[in-house]
Amino acid sequence: MNIPFIKIQNVGNDYIYIDKTSLYRRKIQKSSLAKKMCDRHEGVGSDGIFIVEKISPKSAFVEMFNSDGSSMEFCGNGIRGASLYLRDRYRSGSRSFAIMTRPNEYDVKIIRSSKAEQVARLRIGNPSFDSGVIGYSKRSKNCLGVRVKGDRKSWTLYCVAMPNPQAVIFVDNFDFEWQKEGRIIENCSFFKNRINVMFTRVDSSRKLTIKPWERGAGATLSCGSGAAAAVVISGLLGYTKGNVSVNMPGGVLKTEWTIRENAVYQEGASKIVCSGLYKF
Repeated sequence: MNIPFIKIQNVGNDYIYIDKTSLYRRKIQKSSLAKKMCDRHEGVGSDGIFIVEKISPKSAFVEMFNSDGSSMEFCGNGIRGASLYLRDRYRSGSRSFAIMTRPNEYDVKIIRSSKAEQVARLRIGNPSFDSGVIGYSKRSKNCLGVRVKGDRKSWTLYCVAMPNPQAVIFVDNFDFEWQKEGRIIENCSFFKNRINVMFTRVDSSRKLTIKPWERGAGATLSCGSGAAAAVVISGLLGYTKGNVSVNMPGGVLKTEWTIRENAVYQEGASKIVCSGLYKF
């Protein structure tokens, strides 16, 4: 069976986009499809897949899966990329898109674009510090300043839901095995549904550098919701303010937490890498 796809990278975070109609009347386990397609040796290779159901030329419902087959609650980079998918796949000329997930709707506005590339601004929404929303297993109103044991040291975690659970850890440098530490913290028993881990260095009041470790995907070149979490936490602690440039291995995401409306806005690039047929 052949499945048409388009692969899009969003500041290095790469996802495979599939039209839901291509899966109709076929018994396909979506988590299994995600694991096979995302394999970088035997599949197409990506951080996850998006199954897109077109509602109109400027709106769609998406289902999101990590490379390990687990489902995602949210993916900032991937949702911006979904608007590029709508532009390319359905020849949409819109400059504004509504991308819907099971719990929420997200607005994406195109700032500039060419045929296969774009820069878009996404309204992520409201951060939540509620420990129940984050999935923290201990009795606490929030989990800001939680101590967790890693491989060789303990870490202080500042956690927030964006809306997926994020743990921000401030570091002076990255001269340690952060991938090993990320894996341990992701699977810490304190968090019922695992957690993303953002190792964050504060470079100035307008600049952060992050090494992202994502649950279900591991080390990635960028993480939109993780960048948002780092800007929220660093702003809460007084380290940053206003529009912050978040530098990650894949590039830069401009991120702003507007306290007045308690919303996070994020701007970043997306680019079509390739398209084709996957034999499943």
